[in-house]
Amino acid sequence: MSALGSQGVELAAAVSERELLRLLGMPRGRDLAGELGERAEAARSWYAANGQPFAATRRHAVERVSPTEVQLAGGTTLRSGALADGLRATRGHAVVVLAVSAGREVAAETRRLWASERPDEAYFLDRFAAAVAEALVLRASGSECRDASRAGETLLPPLSPGCGRFEIGDQQRLARLLGGEPAPDERLRLGPIEVLATGALDPPHSLLAALGVTREPLVAATPEGLCRACELEPCGFRRAPCSFGGEAR
Repeated sequence: MSALGSQGVELAAAVSERELLRLLGMPRGRDLAGELGERAEAARSWYAANGQPFAATRRHAVERVSPTEVQLAGGTTLRSGALADGLRATRGHAVVVLAVSAGREVAAETRRLWASERPDEAYFLDRFAAAVAEALVLRASGSECRDASRAGETLLPPLSPGCGRFEIGDQQRLARLLGGEPAPDERLRLGPIEVLATGALDPPHSLLAALGVTREPLVAATPEGLCRACELEPCGFRRAPCSFGGEAR
C-alpha cells in the first residue's frame, strides 16, 4: 500500500488530451484550444502541484471457483460471476486485489471551486481526476502483470464491485483483503479511501478491483480492450463498443 505523492507530476503529464476529451464528453477529434485548453492546462497544473495519488495491490491464491463465486485462501469469498467466468476459462489460480484513488486533495479543491461559483474550473478538475484514476488502474495493473510475467503468468482485466456481475457489497471485502481498517459509521479506511457500508467510495475517483491471474498466454489488455470486456453497457465514457460475451453491443 503506498501513497504516490511524488508521482503526481508524472501522472498529470501522462493524461492524454484524447482521454481528457472522452471524460469531458467532447468529440474525439476536437482540439482543446482557447478557453477549453486553458481550463485543461489549469487542471493539469493544479494536480501536478497538489495531487496525492494512491495505489495498493495484494495477491491472494484461489481455492475454489463456482459459477457465481470465487473463494480465496483465507476464507474470503468474492461474489462475482464475471471473475469466476474469467478464472474458469483461463484456468486462473490467483487474484490480485487493487485499490487506486486520485486523492482527497483534488476532491476538496473541486468542492471549493464549486462553492466559489467557479463551475468550469471545478468540472475540468473533476474530469482530470477521473483521468488520473484510470491512469492509476492501468499503471498498477500493468506493473503487477510485468512482475507476474517472470513466472509465466498474465493478469486478466480488472473487475469492480457494482459493475456487471460483481456484488457491490464486495467493496468492503476487497478493502479488507488490502488491509482496510474499521472507521466510524461502519466504514473501512484504506489509505485515503473510505468504503461506506453501502459500498460507495469516498473520495470520488477511487476504485477497488480484482484481477484474475493465469498461466494461459493472453494478449495484454489495452484501454480499448478493457472497454470491450466491460459489462457496464450504459457507460457514457467508452473507448470502444462493448463485446462482452463475444458480440459487439
